[in-house]
Amino acid sequence: GVYAPPVGGFSFDNCRRMPSWKPILQMRGYKLPKARKTGTTIAGVVYKDGIVLGADTEQLKGWLLLDNGCSKIHFISPNIYCCGAGTADTDMTTQLISSNLELHSLSTGRLPRVVTAKSDAEADAFQVSRLLGAALVLGGVDV
Repeated sequence: GVYAPPVGGFSFDNCRRMPSWKPILQMRGYKLPKARKTGTTIAGVVYKDGIVLGADTEQLKGWLLLDNGCSKIHFISPNIYCCGAGTADTDMTTQLISSNLELHSLSTGRLPRVVTAKSDAEADAFQVSRLLGAALVLGGVDV
């Protein structure tokens, strides 16, 4: 028919093609660049029954590895967690959000909703937008 389902995702065509070019490039004096990790990897995935948050554990300063066991998934509330990338701003921002939501829980008598955490994070980021050196992936489940 006229309608063709979308074809998305990563194309691996270049992966199959590249090995045949490598000898030619090397013969001409070109060196292929080596893959380098340049920063934090954080991700969130939503699926039918919940969410998954993930992050690497390396703490880098430029090219220098400072810590290989750094936790980048932060507790916000029992039903909400946050992945953070960036400077110490990440730790302080997530602690501030967690504290605000704890006060909210005490005043309402129930767990905070994810949208409340999102709004709080946005408000904090907006207040210090020029100064904040953090990237956050927030996720949780409303119960």
